[in-house]
Amino acid sequence: MKHRTSPSTSRRGSLSSLTLLLVVCAAGAGCEEVPSSAGGGGSGAGGGGVDDGAPIEIDTALGPVFVDLDGPAIVDASAAWELKVDGLDVLTNGGVSGDGASKAFPLDAETWVTDRVPADVPFLVEDKPGGAFISWYAYDGSAHTIYSRYHVIGVRRGDALFKVQVLGFYGEVDGAPVPALYRVRSAVVEAAGPGETTEWLDLDGTAGGSSPTDADPSGCVVLATGERLSLTPAEAAERSDWDLCFRRAEISVNGGDGGPGGVEAVDLQAEATAGETLAEVMELTPESQLASFEAVDFAALTDPALEWRGDGVVSAFTGKWLDRTVDPLAPRELTWLVAGSDGETPFFVVFDSFEGASSNAAGVVHARVKKIGGSLP
Repeated sequence: MKHRTSPSTSRRGSLSSLTLLLVVCAAGAGCEEVPSSAGGGGSGAGGGGVDDGAPIEIDTALGPVFVDLDGPAIVDASAAWELKVDGLDVLTNGGVSGDGASKAFPLDAETWVTDRVPADVPFLVEDKPGGAFISWYAYDGSAHTIYSRYHVIGVRRGDALFKVQVLGFYGEVDGAPVPALYRVRSAVVEAAGPGETTEWLDLDGTAGGSSPTDADPSGCVVLATGERLSLTPAEAAERSDWDLCFRRAEISVNGGDGGPGGVEAVDLQAEATAGETLAEVMELTPESQLASFEAVDFAALTDPALEWRGDGVVSAFTGKWLDRTVDPLAPRELTWLVAGSDGETPFFVVFDSFEGASSNAAGVVHARVKKIGGSLP
C-alpha cells in the first residue's frame, strides 16, 4: 500500500598526444627530447604548444598536506592555500574547510589542453557538510539538468531503520517546472518486513532560489511520522527531531556534522556510481526503479559490511577524484577547475598517478598545476 503526503596509477595516457612530454635523459647524458607535436615552442601559450603545468608531489602519509597552487608548493596551514589533501580526502580553502574563497568543479580530461575557464561551467562547489546522499544525482552539463540515480539510501536513527529513494528534483508551480521541489519515497524497515511506502511530493528544497542565504529555510522531514519541517541552517543545527533536510541539490542527514540527531545513512549502491553513465541514468524512471526499492529488506540494512555514517565535510572532489574500482587506488582522468583562495584566480589541476598506493591509501600523489585565464562563474 502506498501513502502519499500532501504536496508542498597514471591515468593520463590517453592525453599523451595532446600534452607536452619532456623526457630528460639519465644524469650525465645531457640530452632532452621534445616531441614534434609541441610545435617547436615549448610549453605556454606563447610557443604554440600546450602548457603542461608545474608538477608537485603530495605525500598523503604525512597527514593533512596544504597546497598553494600559485607555486605550486606544499605550505603551512597558516599560509595561503587552495587544496588540503588529508588521506583520501581533497578539500578546498573555503566553505566549512577554510577562511578562503576556494571552490572547485570537475571537467573532462581533455579540458587540460585549453588555457581558459570554459564558458559553460555552471557553478563551482564549495566545501560543505554532506554524506551518504552526496552522489544521489547525475548532472547533465549541456542542459544544466539534474537526474536522480535512484540509489536506495539506508537511514538509521538508533534502532529504527528506513530506506529512501529520490524520485525527482523538479516540481511544478503554475505550470512551470521548478527545481528543488523533490519527489521522494521512503519506508520503515523492520525484521518482520518493510512498512508502508510513503511518497513525499513537492518537498521544498528551493531555499529561496539559486543563491540561498542563511535566512532561507530548508525542507526537512521526520521519516517515522511523515512530518514536514521548514528549518534554517541554524535551526537545523540545533534540533534533533528531523532526519533529512533538502536544500537545493544537497540532502543532509541529522548526524555527524549535519546535526545533533545521531542519524546515520549509507548508499546501498555506492559502488555502482563510478560505472553509471549519464545516458543510462537519464533512462531511469520511478516505475523502473521501484523493484530495487522494494528489494531492500531488513537483512540488507543490517549487513555488517555496511559503512554507516553521519554527514562530514564533502567537497567537489568527494567521490569523484579517486577510482575505487581498481586495486591499488588510482586517480580518475579529470581536469579540476579550482578557484584560488582569493576567489578570483583560476587554476587547472590534474592528478596523474599514485606512487605506493594500496586499496585504502593513495601514497604519494603526482599532480600538475597551471594558472589559466578567464573568469570564474
